Amino acid sequence: MTYLRATYQVSERRACRAAHFWRSSLRYASVRDPLTALRQRMRELAQTRVRFGYRRLLVLLRREGWEVGKERFYRVYIEEGLALRRKRPWRHATAVHREQPRWTLQKRQLIDISKPTINRRRPRPV
Repeated sequence: MTYLRATYQVSERRACRAAHFWRSSLRYASVRDPLTALRQRMRELAQTRVRFGYRRLLVLLRREGWEVGKERFYRVYIEEGLALRRKRPWRHATAVHREQPRWTLQKRQLIDISKPTINRRRPRPV
């Protein structure tokens, strides 16, 4: 809305009406609790127990006496950036040896040129 008001020099009411936007939504101020104490304790626990996910941290907090729901806890956990990184599964050492070399386009073309019967049942007419 600030862009519309500055560019076209119109009132807030007219800018909202032109953009089909409710003025009450524009002026809305959140009254949600920032949960600073919970966020701080979550960070402390996550730093001491690095491998714990949100479920195990929630159990620890509940043992300490915190009353917080799992949905709220998960939302705050994600907002704080504490989510565990998803890792690729480990590959077996034998799998590396089993990998076949990838054919490049040039090698494929050389094979097609040198053997005209490759991928065909009968020879190609010359």
